[in-house]
Amino acid sequence: MQPEIRSVPLEYTIFGHSLRHDPAKRFGEEIMTLLNRVWPVLKGNAIPNDGINRVVYDSDCTVFAGVVLEAGAEAMPAAAGLERKTVRLTRYAVWKHIGPYHLLPTTGAAMTKALEAAGYRTGWPMVEVYGHWTSDESKLETETFVELR
Repeated sequence: MQPEIRSVPLEYTIFGHSLRHDPAKRFGEEIMTLLNRVWPVLKGNAIPNDGINRVVYDSDCTVFAGVVLEAGAEAMPAAAGLERKTVRLTRYAVWKHIGPYHLLPTTGAAMTKALEAAGYRTGWPMVEVYGHWTSDESKLETETFVELR
C-alpha cells in the first residue's frame, strides 16, 4: 500500500469536542472520551449528521473529534453546545487502513516513511475518518488525510 497524493482542496466543518493530548494517555482513550460527549448531544436532540466519526490532530497537540452535520443542523440550538472546527487541506496524502484500530500507528508510520522516501514532508492537520463500525476488527476501515509541506 502506498499513500495517494492529492492536490484538489478539501474543506468541511466538523462539530464535536476537543482536548489537549495528555502524553500519559492513549489517543484512543481520549478519542472515546470526546465522542462519548458528542453522540449523546446528537442523538438526544435528533441533530441530523453524516454518522461518520472524524478525528483531527493539530500541531498544538489538540485532538478534535466530531461529525459533519447535515445542512441547516448547525443552526439547531443544541448544536450550539458543540465546538466547531473547519478542516482545510490543500496538498495532502491519503491512505486507508483496514484492520484493528490499535494498528493505526503502525500503518501511519509506514505511510510517513513512504512519503519521506518519495521526498514529501508531512504537516498538520492530520485527519482520521472512521468507517462504519463492525465488530469484526479485521474489517474496520479508517482513512487518514495528512497535509503535506
